Amino acid sequence: MESFKRYINTRNNWRKEGQLRMVNQPEIINYLVENPGKTENQIMNDIYDFDRGSGSNNKKYAECLRRAMDCGKVSRNRAVTSNGKRYIYFAI
Repeated sequence: MESFKRYINTRNNWRKEGQLRMVNQPEIINYLVENPGKTENQIMNDIYDFDRGSGSNNKKYAECLRRAMDCGKVSRNRAVTSNGKRYIYFAI
């Protein structure tokens, strides 16, 4: 899964030069092929170490997953999990 990681170089007045990890569809799809039936929170936590309950904005993560759904690369089904009713995602 390392091959799907993408980074961009950053440089501005407030942060030093470095790299930020990009959110990309191939990484999410590859994860879902290997781990089908995960919720959105599990996907983002496992791939990007992002906790949706942390109060940070999750727009870029959610948008990437929804773009993959719009392209027909990912599907979701409503299921009952241990935390109640949730959508679970699968790679097509």
